[in-house]
Amino acid sequence: MEVDVFGSIVAIVVMLLVMAFLISIVVSLLWLYRDAERRGKTGCMWLLIAFFTWPWGVIAYYLLRDKQVTL
Repeated sequence: MEVDVFGSIVAIVVMLLVMAFLISIVVSLLWLYRDAERRGKTGCMWLLIAFFTWPWGVIAYYLLRDKQVTL
């Protein structure tokens, strides 16, 4: 029985990259939701828009958001 070390390493690297990608999506969506709520906007609406248009929705939110945080 032959062990394919290179294939195993590639599989592990691919899994780590996919996990990092998914974590970055979740973190960016959580940041967007919390930031929108802090700025007095509807966080759920922005979250849904950004979820279905990620990453363009997150970029659009960042460019269109209010510059001042309302307390």
